[in-house]
Amino acid sequence: MTVQTILEARPDLRIPVIDLGPFLAGEPGALEAVARAVATASETIGFYFIGNHGVPQSLIDRVFVQAQRFHSAPDELKEPTRATDRVVGWLPRGGQTQYNDRFGKSAHPDTSASYYVRREVGPDHPHRLAGKKFVYDNKWPEGMPGFRETCLEYYDAMSDLGTQMLRVHAVSLGLPQDYMVTNEAFDPSYNTLRLLHYPSRDVTLDGQFGIGPHTDYGYCTFLAQEKTPGLEILTLSGEWIEAPALAGHFLVNNADMCRRWTNDRWRSAPHRVINKTGDVRYSIPYFFGPRPDVKLTCLPTCQSADNPAKYPPLSFGEYLAEIGPKNYNLPKG
Repeated sequence: MTVQTILEARPDLRIPVIDLGPFLAGEPGALEAVARAVATASETIGFYFIGNHGVPQSLIDRVFVQAQRFHSAPDELKEPTRATDRVVGWLPRGGQTQYNDRFGKSAHPDTSASYYVRREVGPDHPHRLAGKKFVYDNKWPEGMPGFRETCLEYYDAMSDLGTQMLRVHAVSLGLPQDYMVTNEAFDPSYNTLRLLHYPSRDVTLDGQFGIGPHTDYGYCTFLAQEKTPGLEILTLSGEWIEAPALAGHFLVNNADMCRRWTNDRWRSAPHRVINKTGDVRYSIPYFFGPRPDVKLTCLPTCQSADNPAKYPPLSFGEYLAEIGPKNYNLPKG
């Protein structure tokens, strides 16, 4: 399905839809066309859909099955995977609160529950041997055969998609297409898979959200949604608009490290989640991030004598250390 066909089918759609098929197939000029579309979306709303992205729908469907399977399991099965000290494993309902009130205040803990998967790092990996603080051990539930394997298969597929999008982003910003792929910040990328569960909406307290208003922290996010929408985006005009659950597409948004790296040229858009339905909602965001120990310095094409760099060099790890503890209610253990 082409971009034009999708737009004709959804004339009310205010979020750009971009077809990656020709680019991934290597068609002449497709990279440049996709790059222009991504640049326009990134400089305005900060969100866009991508279709024909190469990740099998059957794999996405299997991950949703595993997400429902995990969150429907008894708490005693999930308890050994509870996140303690670090955001990895199970974060029960009420484990997160968005304390940043710039975009709307969360007066109560978020109603969602999550399960987080980090990059698997082997015992002989240089980062583990060097004692890097960003090397996490995943917490896998017992008695759920196929869960770990499905999550890791999806993790790798999304990592590959993120790498392809780095080529698009580089061209979008007037850089050689391999500029970001070969950058130390993505050697390798350190990504997070999150399986999210939103209970059906019944009695919600004033100022309580599924996930409160926030911006994402890393480089960019790929969101898979089922049929139930709920994510809302704050536009440049200050209006909250709902993002539909567009079948066969990922909803992509830039995050804070991308905004800093591009000197505010690309927007890290505030968003929130409100499950307005009587149905349980699941979503699967995949946070594609830079290595936490590599400082990002303003990209050369995003600064000039008239537009100097606004931010000093900063690593993702330093940024997380500043902002992460403000939003997660983790027990010590």
